[in-house]
Amino acid sequence: MTDSPGTAFLDAVNGQIASMSDACTRCGKCVEACPMVEPAGLNPADGPAIVEGMLDLLAGGEGTPDAERWAQVCTNSGRCMTACDYGVNPRLLVNMARIASRAKQGEAVVRRDAHAFFGTMSRSTRVISRLQLAPEVIEKINPPVKPAGEYSATPPDIVFYTGCNVIKTPHIALLVLDTLDALKVSYEVMGGVPTCCGIQQFKQGDGKTAGRVGYNTIERLSRPGASKVVSWCPSCQIQIGEVALPAYKDSYGATPFDLSPITEFFADRLDDLRPLLKHPVRKRVALQERAALPRVTAAVKTLLGAIPELEVVDLDVPVVSTQASHLSILPAFKADLRRREFEAAAAAGVTTFASIFHGCHRELVQFQPQVEFELLNFMELIGESMGLHIPDLYKRLALMKDVDAVIADTADLIAAHRLDLDTVREVVALDMFSGSPAKPAPVAGA
Repeated sequence: MTDSPGTAFLDAVNGQIASMSDACTRCGKCVEACPMVEPAGLNPADGPAIVEGMLDLLAGGEGTPDAERWAQVCTNSGRCMTACDYGVNPRLLVNMARIASRAKQGEAVVRRDAHAFFGTMSRSTRVISRLQLAPEVIEKINPPVKPAGEYSATPPDIVFYTGCNVIKTPHIALLVLDTLDALKVSYEVMGGVPTCCGIQQFKQGDGKTAGRVGYNTIERLSRPGASKVVSWCPSCQIQIGEVALPAYKDSYGATPFDLSPITEFFADRLDDLRPLLKHPVRKRVALQERAALPRVTAAVKTLLGAIPELEVVDLDVPVVSTQASHLSILPAFKADLRRREFEAAAAAGVTTFASIFHGCHRELVQFQPQVEFELLNFMELIGESMGLHIPDLYKRLALMKDVDAVIADTADLIAAHRLDLDTVREVVALDMFSGSPAKPAPVAGA
């Protein structure tokens, strides 16, 4: 293989797209199943025409405004995938259609915007994590990637692939590590910018850079020699598992590992985990469910169902998206969905409304003053039953609602990490407070 990783990736994906385009019947069922169509102002009945426009985009044509709009508002819910009867992955087609649409702006503009988008994420991750963690803890959950050949000759049971952003809510990652330790699982932790999945560039339309980043990450994740990599981040699971790994196999003939979510790994080890869930958790819990990886939700419910005296209740609300951030493309729809979730949770009499993923958690906890039930992550419930207690420092800082208060509270860590105060001020304002409710109002029924 003499092509660059980015070119090899695009060649492989475009080959898949060509095969799927031939298999697609233009029935429009994927459009009808998409939960974002109507909120985006599109008509599900126009599904066949929207699909035709999408396929025209993928073939190098102009497409249609409706097809471009559909690609723009995709939240990777995956509902389109289960609606297709012909072996097509509409989620991949829509994502590649977004790349084709943005390519009209010119390669230089797309690459510049993707670089800026990734840079903002990287800076935010670095600063927010260091406002919560001492350097030695950063080293534990975000260790540097070693060169090939410097890992142990005996492969670990798994590589725990954290992704980039869970380190902003480090109590979640630390609870996962403590659970793995309790299960006596051997592992290497890999994550952060050096093992980015490429989703940030992919979402911005820079497919070549996304492919290069994804292929490099696959190589790095393979260095410890584990046959199984377990992911925390749903975006990483989709980007590497559904996009990069299949393309890598087409490019190089094989993949070096299997990738699956950590929740499924824990659910598969439930017989070993159950004896560790010693402490009753007398709570009535509803989950903030997401549609992109339905097996993850099922696994979380299985895990919570094993906790003594904990009750899981289902809410009659739409289940959409990958994480909350994906819904930001339609802010009114996002706000209305959150309102419906809170009202349904209150009507169900829950004590706890639990996030599944880290991005959802960061947004969710900012609304704690509005509701009477607690807002936390499901890993905190598992930790409580195991007797593990790691404080949610992100939530504590976010609820200060004041940049100066956060800076004063974290002064020692700012000094230890030699963070620039102006950068800290800007990142905290944008990351923690830009989406916060300015004036908390009670939720109906709360």
